[in-house]
Amino acid sequence: MASGYPLRLFAFTIICFSSFSIAAAQAGKSDVCPRAENEFTAIQRRADVNDPAAQTALASCYDMGMHVKPDGKESIRLLTAAANQGYAPAEYELGRIYLYGRGIPVDYAQAVLWERKAAEQGDPRAQRDLAFIYERGFGVAADPAQAAEWNRKAAMQGNAEAQLHLAKGLDEGAGVSKDTEEARKWYAEAARQKQPAAQLELARQSAGQGNCPVAIHWYKEAAGHGQAQAMYELGRLYLGKCGPDRGKAFTWFTIGAQFGSSESKAEAEGLARRLTLAQKKHAETAAAKWIKEHPGSDKEEDEEKE
Repeated sequence: MASGYPLRLFAFTIICFSSFSIAAAQAGKSDVCPRAENEFTAIQRRADVNDPAAQTALASCYDMGMHVKPDGKESIRLLTAAANQGYAPAEYELGRIYLYGRGIPVDYAQAVLWERKAAEQGDPRAQRDLAFIYERGFGVAADPAQAAEWNRKAAMQGNAEAQLHLAKGLDEGAGVSKDTEEARKWYAEAARQKQPAAQLELARQSAGQGNCPVAIHWYKEAAGHGQAQAMYELGRLYLGKCGPDRGKAFTWFTIGAQFGSSESKAEAEGLARRLTLAQKKHAETAAAKWIKEHPGSDKEEDEEKE
């Protein structure tokens, strides 16, 4: 990475660090179904006396079918009981159920109601969801300014998805004043939390500036999360301003083709005719080794697929 780059972000990272700790604490294990039978029994007893944290944890047991038979209706009942007590994690989970129609019909009005309640209590996951709702106009009028505001709140608490979308808004001037320098800082924050789309954007920006080491680093990071586009663009980079290195380019096109990129497949087929047998074998071996080490199974939950 360029020598001055980490220094420019040092103060920014310090500011975000304490907020990220808050977010991590809010997303702890207390609201998740325990594995141990004795802990499950204790949660049942607490839920019976209307403890909202225990109700939320027990709801996850019914949702996952741990210690009990799966029962979506009972899970929703427990979450609703906890949410009605103002318990933010339950409000967030209930909001997502209505937002995505998990076990019940989609109800955007209810999604907005519960996500807002949790967001106003400072839950960064709910704040990101509320931003998403305003981005798409689900149950509300689409409002880029509201989306940017809630993204910023969640981003300051370390939510990587919010950091990515805040950066996009700053890049495009959508709902917020255009500021490419601040956008890059948020891309960097999200990228360091292994957000692949942010890693890909940092790679593209660095490549555009001719900073090959940084571009290659972030392309590889994004590729490691299964980003086929990053594999293709890295191959192109090795053929152009960070090359020419046909062997490395062929390696990445081969990898990209295996991950479903038709562009990479076409490039690999064309480039294969320009390599010696030894070069081709070496590149294919490198590609096979990388694929074995990076199956691409660690992709984060994708809002688009929800």
